[in-house]
Amino acid sequence: MREPPDRIYVAEGLRHILQELSAIERSVEHDLPGRPAPYTDVDEPWDGPEFRVETVSDNSMHTVVGISARRGPGPVPTDPGAPDEDEAAILRATVRAFLDLADIGSERASTTVVLTERGPRVVSCRLGSGATVFARERRPATG
Repeated sequence: MREPPDRIYVAEGLRHILQELSAIERSVEHDLPGRPAPYTDVDEPWDGPEFRVETVSDNSMHTVVGISARRGPGPVPTDPGAPDEDEAAILRATVRAFLDLADIGSERASTTVVLTERGPRVVSCRLGSGATVFARERRPATG
């Protein structure tokens, strides 16, 4: 049986994975034809509908057990409403890929994702009853 990981190292690992995921997203966006040059991590606004995705992982198989809206699109919180079928599929795929990258084997997780104009962004993740790890401070859109 696997020993439970040290929570401090897990939090550091999650933060590192979140930062790498953000860099990969920007790189892919830059390579797509017709897409503008990617924002830097500091400049990119993370505005859009925000969702919390609850998962249970067992033997590295991640099951989404709930998706709840946290806020609507734009910098000012609005009534978020439920995700449509396409948004739910994007949220499930994004969170499962993130948990795979983080090598989560058997754990409950609560992951926050914002659906921005440039694609989904994993904002934070909390494993079990541990501390929430943030990718970065969310910045409002400018102009």
